[in-house]
Amino acid sequence: MQSLPKCKQNRLNWLLVGFVLVYLAVLVRAAEIQILKRDLLLNESKKTSERSFNLGSVRGEIYDRNGEKLASSVAVESVFVDGNVITERGEAFWALSRALDMDYEDLALKFEELKSLPGTSATAPNRTLKQRSYSWIKRHLSEEEAGAVKEVKIRGVGLKKEYRREYPNGALAAHLLGFVGKDGQGLEGLELALDSHLRVNPQGITVRQDRLGRIIMDVPEQAISQPKGASVMLTLDRQIQHLTEKALSKAVTERNAKSGQAVVVRVRTGEILASAVYPTFDPNTYQESDSSIRRNKILTDPFEPGSTFKVFTVAAALEEKLISPETVFFCENGLYKIEGVSTSIRDTSSYGDLSVSRIVQVSSNIGAIKIGERLGPQKLYNYLTRFAFGEKTGLAYPSGESAGRLRPPREWYPVDAATIAFGQGLSVTSLQMAMAVAALANDGVLMRPTLVSRVIDSQGSIIEQRPPQIVRQVVSPLTARQVLAMMRMAAMKGGTGRRADIPGYPVAGKTGTAQTVQPGSSGYSRDKYVASFVGVAPYQNPELCVFVSLNEPWPSYYGGEVAAPVFKEIMEAALPLLDIPMLEEPSDPAWPVEAKGKSAPGAPGVVPGSPANFLMVKLKKGDRGQPGPIPALGQDFQGYAAESLDFDGLTEAKDIITPPNESGEPGIMPDVKGMSMREVMDLLSSFNLNVEYSGSGMAVSQEPASGSRVETGQLTRIYFGAQ
Repeated sequence: MQSLPKCKQNRLNWLLVGFVLVYLAVLVRAAEIQILKRDLLLNESKKTSERSFNLGSVRGEIYDRNGEKLASSVAVESVFVDGNVITERGEAFWALSRALDMDYEDLALKFEELKSLPGTSATAPNRTLKQRSYSWIKRHLSEEEAGAVKEVKIRGVGLKKEYRREYPNGALAAHLLGFVGKDGQGLEGLELALDSHLRVNPQGITVRQDRLGRIIMDVPEQAISQPKGASVMLTLDRQIQHLTEKALSKAVTERNAKSGQAVVVRVRTGEILASAVYPTFDPNTYQESDSSIRRNKILTDPFEPGSTFKVFTVAAALEEKLISPETVFFCENGLYKIEGVSTSIRDTSSYGDLSVSRIVQVSSNIGAIKIGERLGPQKLYNYLTRFAFGEKTGLAYPSGESAGRLRPPREWYPVDAATIAFGQGLSVTSLQMAMAVAALANDGVLMRPTLVSRVIDSQGSIIEQRPPQIVRQVVSPLTARQVLAMMRMAAMKGGTGRRADIPGYPVAGKTGTAQTVQPGSSGYSRDKYVASFVGVAPYQNPELCVFVSLNEPWPSYYGGEVAAPVFKEIMEAALPLLDIPMLEEPSDPAWPVEAKGKSAPGAPGVVPGSPANFLMVKLKKGDRGQPGPIPALGQDFQGYAAESLDFDGLTEAKDIITPPNESGEPGIMPDVKGMSMREVMDLLSSFNLNVEYSGSGMAVSQEPASGSRVETGQLTRIYFGAQ
């Protein structure tokens, strides 16, 4: 065989060497990639083929006391554009502009601006890229919009599920609930105050993507459980809240008022059942309302209360034993000049001598000033602070509560000591007024207001609970009942609050008409007022306290004319919803009749007109939990005693008792043993006796004995203790 020429052989050798070297180089490179740089290259691969995907989280619900849903979260779609994937940008934006009814140029400009920003986006679907290539186009789409976007079918345009906060009752309780931002964070109200409970951190998972950037999920998104925040149960009652808002909005509109407020609380527990502000807004579209309308004025906006405040001046003087309900003050025929002050104080009528009870009933400013003078600035201030004026009520949620304004006596001018006694020269919130009057109806015990009943985590465990909490005993039960009896007079014929009284649910309340402070000055407006009414019902066994105020009503601006009817509408509808039994009064129109003589100690000043009639009480089984005696007596029902009532039917009060009459004939002393102090005071309020109370608890003995004849002014002793 002929051998190749030497030159050709050399070429083949060199070619072989070259192949060997290339092969070795490939082996070395492969070894480097497979062994030395394996981990590094795997990480780089993951960066391009894997992506962190945020599934989001579900915000907890908010419920009323009966389990009615007030706020929830619903799944919605949001559309985004991926700048790394999209190729036909112009076509995509034209399609999106048609689907979403958005301007093409605005849409394109928005994407370019967001894409040019450095860093990652906290809200974009992709959080791993070094540049903000993912941009939200529109969030929280409607079903129609989401369907239109799905029809676009352009690479780089995608939909992602998010959760939108929804308020199924619209504007109901909007000022309490507040609202939530696009990213699920609470911005106002309870949504903000309870954000740490309601919101949880979103859950992130790692997904794969193809070379076009399209997401590939190994597990369907709906099969992955999403974290859920805790749920909140409120003391609010949705039905009572609705009727309160309805009554308030109607009054503000009909009375040409600038705004209005109303709050409903349970007397014995401090639970807030309703809290309304008008004008209001819809938290589903909160962006469309002004921030001033969204403010919860029940908590944040103090005002000068006016004559509703007189009851606290009277309570302080009674507690200090400086006055009694029969103490008479000369009311200067309607015009009173304070020493050292050029301004004179006027009453709406020219009153002469008035008892303390009548001062409250007709709302005499001059009478209140003279009671305040007898009390003195320091003692008045001390009692007002005990009622929690000048400090926050301690409501845990929501935040932003105002303390109002009550300056210490060292800062008072002579006119301040006078005007504060009848409710001007200081400021309070609606919630403060409601809680303070509720304390008078609760035997002088001030409760802390409660709105959030409990917080329950996603597993059903209670993580926070707020039972009723006593703040302090402000005044004695006797003082509280005496003031409440005067407030009952104010809501009866001849009183300023008679338009608030409710047939079957006797009301005790007080009107207020206060001048507003002129903006930018320390003086008062001549034609702008805050009209208010605060009261409790039923008077014999108070269950609810309602406070109503209308800001700058016109042309009528007296609290008894414009605020009292709103109170009546709210209370009359709310009590039956809570299964509070109605008292059926006798049909005799002369019963009760207004007393012409002197008021009895702590009494309303009425006497029975027809002792042949009986007091009837309708009760349904389970209305009050446990069977037992229910005090059926009070201001409207003097002269009648109640026996223990059976919850299975209708019971009639059978034992007729008679107080001494005006002609001087003696009366018959009833048996009070086993009664509470409140029941005894109600029962004896028409007897005009000089009653001394000793001890606490239930009545264990009495002097004189039951069945004895008693005369007007006779000394009577009731002893209380444990039974």
